[in-house]
Amino acid sequence: MSRPEIEVKGLHKSFGDNEVLRGIDLEIGRGEVVCVIGPSGSGKSTLLRCVNLLEEPTRGKVFVGGTELTDPDVDIDAVRRRIGMVFQQFNLFPHLTVTENLTLPQRRVLRRDKAEAARVAAENLARVGLSEKADAYPASLSGGQQQRVAIARSLSMGPEVMLFDDPNSAL
Repeated sequence: MSRPEIEVKGLHKSFGDNEVLRGIDLEIGRGEVVCVIGPSGSGKSTLLRCVNLLEEPTRGKVFVGGTELTDPDVDIDAVRRRIGMVFQQFNLFPHLTVTENLTLPQRRVLRRDKAEAARVAAENLARVGLSEKADAYPASLSGGQQQRVAIARSLSMGPEVMLFDDPNSAL
């Protein structure tokens, strides 16, 4: 059997006296789609934020692609380049066009040149059905369109793993 793409072992996360995650064990294989469902406040977002170490687990281990993210010596920035995340709030820059929102992270993080970043952005906007919105600003888009732009932005980074926090909230 191959190694899981995401592995969580004994994950705990507390905020003060409030223990949100209690001993979570999880294995997700390459290509698998897993949905975590539950009521508001049950820890779904916290789990996702712990998987890419946006939240520091109180206890336990998290592995992505065989690399332990909870190891104090890990290069977390290098690991995060392999993880795409679409947040509940889409975090689009309001002063940038859709294309600029997709090309900026490619150019800054992946060091792609402007033409390559624009080509990848256009491909991913087409994938999410928003090619005609390339020059629009986020404020002119519906919530669902903004969410699809956030998905295209994440896909444009070429992640090995995609994490979606409430992926249908605006669709």
